[in-house]
Amino acid sequence: MPSAVVEEKIGPYRPKVIERLSSAGEMFAARQEMGGPTPGNIPPWPGSSDGDFHGSLCAVWVWSRAQQLLGDDRFSLNIASAWNFVETSWSEFIPRTLGAHASDEAAYDCAMVLRAWLAGGGHAVDDESTRRERVAQAARLLGAYMTDLEDMGGREFKDPGFLAWTLGEYARATNDRGLGATSRRFVEASFGMKSPPPFASEMAARDGLFDFSCTTATRVLAVIGAEGPIPFVGAWLRERVAPAVPQSFVSRPRDENTWNACAAATLGYAFSISTDPTFFDAYKLLMDELDLRAEVGVLGRTTGFSAETAATFYYAMATASILGKI
Repeated sequence: MPSAVVEEKIGPYRPKVIERLSSAGEMFAARQEMGGPTPGNIPPWPGSSDGDFHGSLCAVWVWSRAQQLLGDDRFSLNIASAWNFVETSWSEFIPRTLGAHASDEAAYDCAMVLRAWLAGGGHAVDDESTRRERVAQAARLLGAYMTDLEDMGGREFKDPGFLAWTLGEYARATNDRGLGATSRRFVEASFGMKSPPPFASEMAARDGLFDFSCTTATRVLAVIGAEGPIPFVGAWLRERVAPAVPQSFVSRPRDENTWNACAAATLGYAFSISTDPTFFDAYKLLMDELDLRAEVGVLGRTTGFSAETAATFYYAMATASILGKI
């Protein structure tokens, strides 16, 4: 597709992306705890007082992306406070190893450390700060976890696609050849570049509290993370992935909004790489429905739920993905 036609499709979304990410950032800023026992923490939903490690990192991602699009530093104090919460509570959430004794959310916590740090441009800073070393520690833990992982059926916090995608993105951004090789080996052995099943055919979790991650979509992201947004990947997206995209908003028994936002994030990013209108059309279809369900940039996990950190983060990723910001 000619670049002028691509810009014609993307152009109208730019002001929407800025508006939605700014609104999401304001919601997180209003919810952030600036005093008490966990200053800097962003509780997961209204009325909660729980310390939310990965949720606070979700907010950092949104604030960082919003500032890049706005061209200012309006959320800089919020970002610094959230990172302070992450660093002071590090040992509570990040174990020495991601073995049997680690929490079910520990690998996801490590991945979100990387996502937040990358969104803030931390990889472009040359100084060896304490935060940089903590991020590197999270990356090493995640790399060891992916090397030993045998169960490819994990969902929500254990979704291997999300973890592999994040590790691959970090490895490429930091030019870490060892972790890059780990990411590529995992993706080649676990997913390969064959055609994924239709997004809408994905199984739903039968137990547990959450089912927010579209694992079909994150498998696609994992391939992009391992290989990079290169022409070969663009051809793969057009030939193998495009036939699998959803033809309507996908009904899910739980976390319906978040799951569809996860799918939309992949579709928007796939369009930015492949320029295939199939991805744009499917992206628009999902986003139109999510926009109706959202309240100016913030979203609950499904109908009837107030704005939540995780749902808003995935919605923000979906919103920004059409610009290649994910």
